[in-house]
Amino acid sequence: MRTASLLAGTIIASAFAFPAFAADEMAVAPEEETYPYIEGELELQLGNDWFFRSDDPDNELNDLFLESTLGLAVHFNPYLTLNVGLTLEPVDDPRPGKDRYFGDLGLYMDTLNLETTLGGLTLTAGKFGPGFGTAWDITPGIYGTDLAEDYELSEMLGFGVAYTFEETAFGNVTLGANLFTADTTFLSDSAFTSRGRLARSDGGATNTGRLDNFSFTIDGDEIAALPGFSWHLGYRHLEAGIGDMKAENGFVAGVAQTFSLENDIELTVNGELAYLSNAFAGADDMVYATAGLGLVRGPWHGELAGTLRKTKFDGGGSQNDYVLQASAGYEWENGIDLSLGYGYGRDAGVGTHAVGLRLTKTFEFSSR
Repeated sequence: MRTASLLAGTIIASAFAFPAFAADEMAVAPEEETYPYIEGELELQLGNDWFFRSDDPDNELNDLFLESTLGLAVHFNPYLTLNVGLTLEPVDDPRPGKDRYFGDLGLYMDTLNLETTLGGLTLTAGKFGPGFGTAWDITPGIYGTDLAEDYELSEMLGFGVAYTFEETAFGNVTLGANLFTADTTFLSDSAFTSRGRLARSDGGATNTGRLDNFSFTIDGDEIAALPGFSWHLGYRHLEAGIGDMKAENGFVAGVAQTFSLENDIELTVNGELAYLSNAFAGADDMVYATAGLGLVRGPWHGELAGTLRKTKFDGGGSQNDYVLQASAGYEWENGIDLSLGYGYGRDAGVGTHAVGLRLTKTFEFSSR
């Protein structure tokens, strides 16, 4: 109840905050722009994963699925925007050793927040994904983000603030801070196939019912001396939920570089290291190391990527898990992309091979 009241207060304040600060910005707002208006992006994906030659026969199956994401931005004026995000995807794992065809599809709202922009300052209040790491988003390939997604922060309730310093000696530098807790409202459930509403009794890092989890990030890009280079640093503190061991403290550092080569070739590389002490509010520590390489020439593209996760157990000893992948694809002029990839993953000593197919199409639209 207290969290909901804080969110409501901040959302209302965001619409009217800093009127004096915004006065100069309003004076230079383009007169030809009309408000309100809606813009969005819809991504549709048909995918198939064939898991084979596994050390555990229960992992050997075929999974044919649909996945769709819809992002909407309702711009009320140049300074206030409502962001809405919906995802349709399988919300349960396939049954062991059983093929699945378009099963367990659930629709849920992953984003619902108000965002206020005042010059270089951005304020966010509502349901959002607090910043921490980028490898789970930018690593190329069909399976490129699989392990790095472990530490993505998503579907949190709280507040975020970011400020961008433009054209500094280090390029554009953005400082971000976020205060949040896990979403335990009805929005944590899904339609069609229920994934279950999150409850406090479920435990888990961030599931505290209080705004006692936070992250800080620093991002840089547009560096004059290093064209195409960007970097990211982050820290997070996640409190333990019911039944958990200890609060987690996490650190992350990542870089990415894009090269424009001859013959219309674009090469992108990225790398990221993340260290989680008492990972996910447990007793063990984890280190993630991710690297990716993407090559684009005209409509053709290819990707190599891999992630190593090293777990150091509290009682002694360690375990190495990893995912390696190679993929390639072709994008037609109408925006339809067909990609085929191979991946090998090892988790808790169990290795599994996979072949994946993705057919995707993205639609962008605006009421302007």
